[in-house]
Amino acid sequence: MSEKTEVSLDDVYMDITVELSRRELSLSEARGINTGEIIDFDKLAGEAFDVLLNGRSYAEGEIVVSDLMAVRLTRMIDWETDQ
Repeated sequence: MSEKTEVSLDDVYMDITVELSRRELSLSEARGINTGEIIDFDKLAGEAFDVLLNGRSYAEGEIVVSDLMAVRLTRMIDWETDQ
């Protein structure tokens, strides 16, 4: 008989990304971008940012002003109802 071994995943590391917005550019447009230029996106100021965990939607959040950049999670993604 084999014994069951308890495995803990608590020490597995994951990448967390805060995505402001996305925009598609042509190669020509990308080549024309210069230092100091402003690039417009579709999201409005004050709109929630996407928080990704290993590249998958995990939550939405807002920027918190402190000594370091931080994000307050305002909504968790429920995979059973949101996807």
